[in-house]
Amino acid sequence: MWKRHLSFIISFGLVALFVLFAETWHISQLQLLLKPLICILLSGYLISCSRLYGTFSKLIFLGLLFSLAGDILSIFAASKVLLFLAGLSAFFIAQLFYSIAFIRDYLYDVRASNKIGYVILFIIALYSVVLILLIQPFLAELSFWLGIYVLAVSITVVLAAFRHGRVNRTSFRLILTGMFSFLISTGFLALNRLVAPFSSSGVFIMATYMLAQILITFGTIERSVGVRNEILRKSGY
Repeated sequence: MWKRHLSFIISFGLVALFVLFAETWHISQLQLLLKPLICILLSGYLISCSRLYGTFSKLIFLGLLFSLAGDILSIFAASKVLLFLAGLSAFFIAQLFYSIAFIRDYLYDVRASNKIGYVILFIIALYSVVLILLIQPFLAELSFWLGIYVLAVSITVVLAAFRHGRVNRTSFRLILTGMFSFLISTGFLALNRLVAPFSSSGVFIMATYMLAQILITFGTIERSVGVRNEILRKSGY
């Protein structure tokens, strides 16, 4: 699989390295130029490979578009609460589109095993409780909305886990790993914004965020459904 995407991985990797360089040295002009490229490249590649065939690809594409809006807003949100909340709202909507896509995969075959989904649900519940306990002393309007976003990402991770047994393994693993990376990025964001700002926080947040988005995109491109649901897939489901 990776060989098919090698040229794009190299191109995206170069952009990612420059993004991390800009984050490390706080070069705002470079951030303004490169951050939007993350989801622009991924959206373009998704269109190129999938032609946005089927509802799943379209939903992920919409998620990438709202992520693009969030990326742009986040560039100007360092000291502006309203812009930060606007960016957070864009990312929240992106998670809604991802969640709807994952729910549709679950509905493909509700009789498939849910064991993996329940295991991930337990893990994510523990993670969320720990994170909430960490940010609780800093409760304020900002942390409330950030907490809602953390909850949304956590739910999306669980929904990605419930795709197990309903889609091919490659797509399942790529998207679930991507969503875990998204959750880690969100955790870094919450801790840095509310608890204790730490050096190189932007690097950790962006590295895990970019990894998440490219894995979700690849998982969408590589997605196929169960044989007994092939008729639904061909109908554009």
